[in-house]
Amino acid sequence: MTQQHTAPASGQRFEELIEALCAYFELELERQETVLALCQAQGRAARAHDAEYLEANTEALAKLMQEVVRAEQGRLAVVQALVALLALPPKRQTLSSLIALATEPWGQRLAFYQDRLQDVLARIRTEVRKNAPILRRSLHIVNKTMQTLECCAEAAGGYDARGEEGGPGASPNIIDRRG
Repeated sequence: MTQQHTAPASGQRFEELIEALCAYFELELERQETVLALCQAQGRAARAHDAEYLEANTEALAKLMQEVVRAEQGRLAVVQALVALLALPPKRQTLSSLIALATEPWGQRLAFYQDRLQDVLARIRTEVRKNAPILRRSLHIVNKTMQTLECCAEAAGGYDARGEEGGPGASPNIIDRRG
């Protein structure tokens, strides 16, 4: 026989924690929708060969992902407090279990966030898979171009700091691995 878990009768601490969790999910949904928009913009930039736009989107995405990681720590603290309050066994420590235990309107709100986040995350995965070959191909082309330019520069002899020819074996000062 399995032990049945329900929300505590007093409910005030439970409701405070559920409200806090809903607030975290609301912000997380906004962040993930922004991640999706940035991934879509990255793909458009890569297909248009717009390196500047691609770089700007990649930088914004990296900053946003750092924010996602920081916010997750707060959300996990709330989840741990809920798990402790409800004394949930490890197999029941899921959002679905919390939804089942929550009274209304909390259960409905949590279910909404769960559905929306699953949808947005699936769309992000699809976008990332769609962009990956384009980005890999672009990177391959850039690397080949840089190798060609380095070979041409070595054959030409290179330049000194003033931009004058530096003689055989001198490295070019204008072009390096970063462009």
